[in-house]
Order: sequence, then C-alpha cells, then structure tokens
Amino acid sequence: LTHVEYQEGDNLAKLFAIISLLPLVIVIVFITAFLLRRDLHTFTYGVGVIINYIANTILKKYLAEPRPKVRSVQFEEFGMPSSHSQFMWFCSTYMLLFSLLRLHNTNLWKVLCVLVVVGASTTMSYSRVYLQYHTVSQVVWGGLAGGIGAILWFLLTQLVFTPLYPWVERWKISEYFMIRDTTSIPNILWFEYVTIRGEVNTRKKATARKNN
Repeated sequence: LTHVEYQEGDNLAKLFAIISLLPLVIVIVFITAFLLRRDLHTFTYGVGVIINYIANTILKKYLAEPRPKVRSVQFEEFGMPSSHSQFMWFCSTYMLLFSLLRLHNTNLWKVLCVLVVVGASTTMSYSRVYLQYHTVSQVVWGGLAGGIGAILWFLLTQLVFTPLYPWVERWKISEYFMIRDTTSIPNILWFEYVTIRGEVNTRKKATARKNN
C-alpha cells in the first residue's frame, strides 16, 4: 500500500511518490473525524468512499487493462481505471458539492476549498501518469468514474439518507455510541465554540458563587 517506485535522482518524481500516499492520509482522517465527531453525515461520506473503492476494484478486474509499466512490487495488476484518480475525484467532487450547497461560509472560503480539492485531484492524476503507473486514459476514466459516483452519492445522501438521520439518531445503538445528526447546524465549529464557551462561563460563575 505504501510502496511507490520512482526514478532515482528525479526530485519531482519523489514528490509525486509522496503525494501518492494522500489517499491513505484521507482514509485516516475519515476514521479520526468520525470517531471524534460521531456524525452521521461523516459516516455516510465514508461509506461512499468504500463503495467507490469496491466499484474501482470490480471495474479493474472486468476491463483487465494492464499498467503501462511492470513493477517489481505491484499492489494491483490492472490499471483501468486508476484507483488513485477515482478516489481523489470522488472525495473532491463530493466535498465541492457539500461546500457549495451545504456550508454557510463566505465565498472566499468556498473558492479556497475549490482550489485546494481540484488542485489536489489534478496533481494526483498527473502524478500517476508521470510515475508511469497509469496511462492518460486510465486516470481520465478514473476521474470521471469518481466524479460521477460522487454526484450520485451526494444526491442519494441529500434526498434519501439525510431525512432518515433523525430516526437513526434515536436508535439505541446510536445513543450508546453517541452518534448524532448535525445537519440542521450550519456551522458546527462555531456552534461548538459558542456552546463550550457559554458552559465554561456558567461553571466559572457557579464555582465563584460557591466559594463566596
């Protein structure tokens, strides 16, 4: 999973090899975010990423198109479509839709989000061709598969899953693991900041009255 070969002495290739590990970082971030926030939408997003990966595996075995270069260590034999490209464009497209349609942030934040996610996905796609792990067509079709999959999953989440969140939140297992629905809160970070600050001030006042 972490073995990436590149031409010795090529610093750009070395940088691209490091960038190739970005999907693993994103998976770790997904797991960490869900364990910390216990949010149903984060869980649904993560499930979409898993389904996207499974779809890529099925497509690769069905199309059975070889990679442009045989490697000494190779995690997957086939290269159509590129799993890195499909993964990144799925995550990026979903994040774009979520940022533009769901978040109530400033336009500057949304523009920054667009630049970061599109830039990361484009760089990843190009790096796979540069390192000769995939052909241009393999990363293009991977990007299209990931992007289309993200659009479909976002629509499914918005129209089907989100209305069910309040019901799922009331399940006994959800209460036990403190799984919650924060869909109705436009800015969860600001909400938590204000709530925690208010609670801290209340406790300080209560402690001061008790000491007096």
